[in-house]
Amino acid sequence: MKSKSIKFWAIILIIIVCFTTTLLFSALTYQSLNRNLVNQYKNESEYVLSQTLLNFQYEFSNIETFLEQLNQSLLLLNKHEGNSNDITLLLKQYQDMSPSGGRLIFGLENGGYYQANAGNFPFSYNPKEYNWYKDAISNKGEVIWTEPYLDFVSPKVIISAAKAVEGPEGILGVISLDFSLAEISHTISKSKVGEDGLVILLSSSGTMLANGDNVISNSLFGNQHFEMIKATKERHVPYEINNEKYLLHSNTIKQNGMTIVTAINEKEIRSNVIKSLLPILVAGVLCLVLFSFIAYIGTLRGVKPLKKLGTLMATVESGNYHVFARERDYKEVARLAKGFNSMIQAIKKRDRDLIISNEELKSTEERLRSKYEELKESQRILKASEEKVKQLASYDSLTGLLNRRSLLEVLYKEVENNTNQMLKAIIFLDLDNFKVINDSLGHSFGDKLIIEVAKLLNSISIKKKDVARISGDEFILLFHDLKSIEQVEWISSEIISVFDSPVVVNGKSLNISASIGVAIYPIHATTTEELLKIADMAMYRAKETGKNGFQIFDEGMKHEVEEKLKIELGIRECLKNNGFELFFQPLYNTQAKRITQVEALLRVKSSALSAFNIMQIIQTAEVTGQIIDIDKWVIRSACESIQRINHYLDEPINISINISPLHIMQQDFVRNIRDIIIDTGVFPDWIELEITETSIMKSFEVNKRKLEELKRLGISIHLDDFGTGYSSLSYLNSLPIDHLKIDKSFIDAMLQSEKERKIVETIINLAHNIGLHVVAEGVEYEEQFDMLNSYNCELIQGYYISKPANFEYITRTIKQYNEEETVKI
Repeated sequence: MKSKSIKFWAIILIIIVCFTTTLLFSALTYQSLNRNLVNQYKNESEYVLSQTLLNFQYEFSNIETFLEQLNQSLLLLNKHEGNSNDITLLLKQYQDMSPSGGRLIFGLENGGYYQANAGNFPFSYNPKEYNWYKDAISNKGEVIWTEPYLDFVSPKVIISAAKAVEGPEGILGVISLDFSLAEISHTISKSKVGEDGLVILLSSSGTMLANGDNVISNSLFGNQHFEMIKATKERHVPYEINNEKYLLHSNTIKQNGMTIVTAINEKEIRSNVIKSLLPILVAGVLCLVLFSFIAYIGTLRGVKPLKKLGTLMATVESGNYHVFARERDYKEVARLAKGFNSMIQAIKKRDRDLIISNEELKSTEERLRSKYEELKESQRILKASEEKVKQLASYDSLTGLLNRRSLLEVLYKEVENNTNQMLKAIIFLDLDNFKVINDSLGHSFGDKLIIEVAKLLNSISIKKKDVARISGDEFILLFHDLKSIEQVEWISSEIISVFDSPVVVNGKSLNISASIGVAIYPIHATTTEELLKIADMAMYRAKETGKNGFQIFDEGMKHEVEEKLKIELGIRECLKNNGFELFFQPLYNTQAKRITQVEALLRVKSSALSAFNIMQIIQTAEVTGQIIDIDKWVIRSACESIQRINHYLDEPINISINISPLHIMQQDFVRNIRDIIIDTGVFPDWIELEITETSIMKSFEVNKRKLEELKRLGISIHLDDFGTGYSSLSYLNSLPIDHLKIDKSFIDAMLQSEKERKIVETIINLAHNIGLHVVAEGVEYEEQFDMLNSYNCELIQGYYISKPANFEYITRTIKQYNEEETVKI
């Protein structure tokens, strides 16, 4: 039989269906039988456990009652001063009535004892040395049960029940009744679960006392005794005993803590399931055999017309298309025959179409060959582009020098692989006044100047060097394998000297200069980050000392670094431990004749920053980026403070908050403000933000949109330190600001000359003409106040009004000003 015939696969299908059905039927039947038998055995286990438990509890209760009665008899005998013969006679009488038939002993405090029957006790026998005596003394008034132990007289493994006899004058002794484990085993042997199940008696510590007719001394559960007892009380738990799997269930005898465990033999369950399943399976298999035979006969009948159709197809395969299938027989076969006839017609049509398609393929092949050549050219261009991208990734596109990333890689490798410990100089160079050249002659001219500077730096005589442009007019030069600091100084002098001659760009001669800072490895630092940091610091020191020179990093700068580090750590501690606080300086409104605003000013109350002034702290925070977290703290604290201040005032006032330029540049700046206002529940129109002119000039349009969004929230915007920055009327008129704040330097100069007064008056009039209010800060004298009042300056701030003060003082000051009908200053 061929494996590709329908008959073959029909038979395979019949076999698979029969096999699958048998397996499924067997599995379901097995599960059902197994579940029923398991439940049956569990019910039997519950019943056996319950009956056995009741038998033991009844027997142990009789023993405890027996000992209690003997105790009362001994106390009565003691009361009537009975002698030794009386006690022995009493014990014999009770021995005959003993529920267990075990040995009865009365141990005395002096180490002596009485027994009902004469025994083979050694002369040295002392009952006080035995656990039943000690435990009974420790648990006066209770019947105690010992763990199993070996009786040296029998010898048998026994358990003792004991009770202390306590008279009016103290302990008289302890009575003990023994019974052997053989008796317990006899009780257990009457009970079992199924044919092969077990009923086990465990001591309170887990020792196996009896298992059927056998006494077992080892522990059943070992270290897991208490966990298993707890689990088996709640349900049947699988467990393996002597390599046999059982389902265990247990309960504890209340008198002595012993545990009865029933064990269902899982092998017995499976054996009974299989015995029950076998006749069902035989009947099922017979039914499936009959079904298979009927299905096979039906398959042969259905395949016959298909074989005829297969013969016709073989004829077509040999190339004879002049055949025709009879479209009768079964509906499905007739449909196949009809399809076969349609196929023959389609093949004839296909042959005609193939001739036409062959011609079209030849034409398509020519076009594809042309496309292939185009793809090869595109691949060549792409490879060239990849080379260009690689060049751009590693080199500055304007000068061809290394870019910042490449320089960092080179410097890192040099530092990591420096085995000879020779000096390396990292020189940070910044052109002096390059911004002036860029602004006056244009960026295109500035780019050409940068290219010429790059050529000059590449011309430095030292060969073992790397030159990189890291940003606009900033360059870094790395010199390798230097021998001394004097050589570093000589190189630095040479770099400065290359700018002695004018640089010619587009026919213009320019005298330019540069300031450079020098860091030396490994003298100043041993890491890439530290070397660049201190070189940059040294460069700024060079600019501070007059530009057009070089500065090698020294200990003074190191002190500055350490000081900035202390400030940085102090800021972190203050932010974490609430080491900052706000002071408030009022703004007097000359039109309303009262204080209408206060400015929030940052102050330090933590000892971590007590050695530094607030300007040092803010400047360091601007460099480290911590100013953003400080800003958020100040904004949130100011919002909370103005709510508290206005709670004490009849008319609410506003609070102005200084905003860092770095914070304004952050993308989430507006969201930070909005979130704080929502969190604190403050009214937005109580909030005024103070920004500086320079803070918004970089990315002017972006910052302008941020301010407009804040305005839409209801927040007022102040332009701080007006007159010290760009002071451009073109952008001043387009910014969404409400107030101009005249810088203190103009206010200080007012009393010195008429010209300075005119400047202040002009600024105020200019602001009024474009619809802005004016704030004058730094007012310290009455003459300044009167002059600004005469110029219609709306808001006045300074020591003349009040120094910055804490919350309590400023609240009293505002109430004092605003409760007076006429303010006298």
